[in-house]
Amino acid sequence: MKFFKVCVFLFSIFLISFIDNSNKSNFSVISSTNYSEQIASILYTNCTGCHHSGGIAPMSLMNYQEAFNFRNIIQGAVLSGDMPPWPPDTNYSRFRHERILSPQEISLINDWVNTGATQGDSTIAPPAPNYNSTTSPLGEPDLTLSAPVYNSNAFLDDDYVCFTIPSQLIVDKKIRAVEVTPGNPGIVHHCLVYIDPTGNSSIGIESNCMGPSNGVLVGEFAPGSLPITYPGDNNMAFGMEFPANSNVILAMHYPYGSLGMIDSTKVHFYFYPDQLNLFREITIDPIIQDFGFCIPPNQTKTVDASYQLPISSPSLSMFGVFPHMHLIGKTIHSYGLSLNGDTTKFVNIPNWDFEWQGAYHFRKMKQINPGTMIKASAYYDNTSANLHNPNIPPQTICAGFNTTDEMFVIYYLYTPYLSGDENLNLDSLTQIGLSQIPTIKKLTTKIFPNPVNKFFTVQSNWLSKDIDKIELYNISGQLIFYEKYSLNDSNPFKKSFDVSKISSIKKSNVYLLRIYNKSHEVQYAKLVTN
Repeated sequence: MKFFKVCVFLFSIFLISFIDNSNKSNFSVISSTNYSEQIASILYTNCTGCHHSGGIAPMSLMNYQEAFNFRNIIQGAVLSGDMPPWPPDTNYSRFRHERILSPQEISLINDWVNTGATQGDSTIAPPAPNYNSTTSPLGEPDLTLSAPVYNSNAFLDDDYVCFTIPSQLIVDKKIRAVEVTPGNPGIVHHCLVYIDPTGNSSIGIESNCMGPSNGVLVGEFAPGSLPITYPGDNNMAFGMEFPANSNVILAMHYPYGSLGMIDSTKVHFYFYPDQLNLFREITIDPIIQDFGFCIPPNQTKTVDASYQLPISSPSLSMFGVFPHMHLIGKTIHSYGLSLNGDTTKFVNIPNWDFEWQGAYHFRKMKQINPGTMIKASAYYDNTSANLHNPNIPPQTICAGFNTTDEMFVIYYLYTPYLSGDENLNLDSLTQIGLSQIPTIKKLTTKIFPNPVNKFFTVQSNWLSKDIDKIELYNISGQLIFYEKYSLNDSNPFKKSFDVSKISSIKKSNVYLLRIYNKSHEVQYAKLVTN
C-alpha cells in the first residue's frame, strides 16, 4: 500500500512538472515574495526534516532549484492541508510541536508560486539545515544502546522479538528525551522501549515477545513519530527515572514480508543534570485498549471503550496521548468525562493515517480528577472502498498484533497533579534540542520584552562592529531565521525585530537565539512568544 501511494505521488509530480515546464514562459508577474527571504525558512522549519536526501519523503526540498522544480506540488499540498502532515484536529485540542503552517505561511507559498517562484538574493537566504544521518537533531546523546544485528523471521506471520540490553549505568539518571533510530526503517513497524529497573531480565534475544512482563515504558517508535522530549529547567523538570544497573528492552515488530531482511535499531537517551529542584516523573500507560472485536468483510464498525479512574485515586495532570491503530482505522478520538459532567478533550484524529503516528504532548496539562471516565471511540472501514485495506477482496479482520490485524490502543502520559499545573506553559520550560544547551546558563545576550508579542530587541555587551550574525532556532533545533552583519558602529550591539517578518515564529513557543562575533564566539538567549 505504501508503494502504491508513492507511485501515485511520483506520477503526479511528473505530470504537474511537465505541465508546469510547458507553461514556464507564462510567468510575468513580479512579487516581493521570494525564496531567499520568505520561503526557505518555511521549508527548512516544516518540510525538509522529511524532504532531504536520504529522508523518508520521495523528493528533496533542500535548495532553491529543488523547491522550484516541485513548486506546484508544494503549493497544492499546503493549500489542501495534506502537508505538512499533522493528524490531530487542532480545533479539538492543541499540542506542542505541531507541524502546521500558519495562514500567513500558506499565503506566502501560494503567492510565491503564483508570481513566478523567484529566488531573490541568494546571499541572504538562511543556511540549509544539516541532516547528517550520524547526528541527531537533539544533539549528542548521553547514552546510545544498539540492538544486535537481526534477520527478520516474518515469513507467514509478523515477527515480534525483544532485545534485552544492559544499560551499564553506574548511577541513577533522569531522562529528558528518548529517540529511537531504526536500522532499517522499511521493516520496523514499531519499537517500544522499556526499562527493567531490577536489571534481572535475561540479556539477549527473546522470540515471540510482545513486550516484557515487568518493565516501565519510556519511549516508542511508530511510522511518522518524533522523539519523545520532555520540558524542564533547573526549577522544574518532567521526564522519567533511569535507575543504575537497569536493563533496556526493545520490543520490536517486523511485519509479514520482511523475512531475511536485516535490522539493528538504536535507542538514544538524553539526561538532565543530576541536581534538579523538582523532578516530576511521567507515566506512560495504555489505559484504553480493546482486543475483542472483529470487522466482517464489506462492513464498517465503531468500537467504544472507557475506563473510570478510582474515586480513591489522586488527581492527575494529563501530559499527553498516543493513539494507535492499524490499516483500516479511519477515525479515533478520546476525552474525559468528570463526575460533575465536565468534558476534557484529549485528541481527535478525523483521518487516520497509519504512516503518521506519534505521542502528542499538550501545550498545557489537563487536570483529571478522581472518578473521571476516560472515554474513546474508533471507527474502522473494512470495505473495498478503503484504499488502505490490506485484503482485496476484503476479509474478516480482528483485533490482533499483526499489521494486517487491527488495534485499538491509546497510551496516556500523566503525572500526579500539583496546584497550577493546568496553567503551566510547558514550552517555557523546554530545553532546546541542541548540544550547546548546557552553556545557556551563562547568558550575556538579553531579549526584551520577553515573552515576546509583536516586537523584541536583542542587546549584547559585544560591540556592533564585532557582530558577525544572529541565528534563531525552534525547539527542534531547526534554524528558522538568519541575519548576517557588517557594521562599523562602536556601541554595544542592539537591534529590534518585528515578529511578523519572521514567518516561522508561532505563538506559545520557545526559541533559542544565538549571536556570533567575528572571533566565532557565541552568546545565547531564550526567546518565548505569547
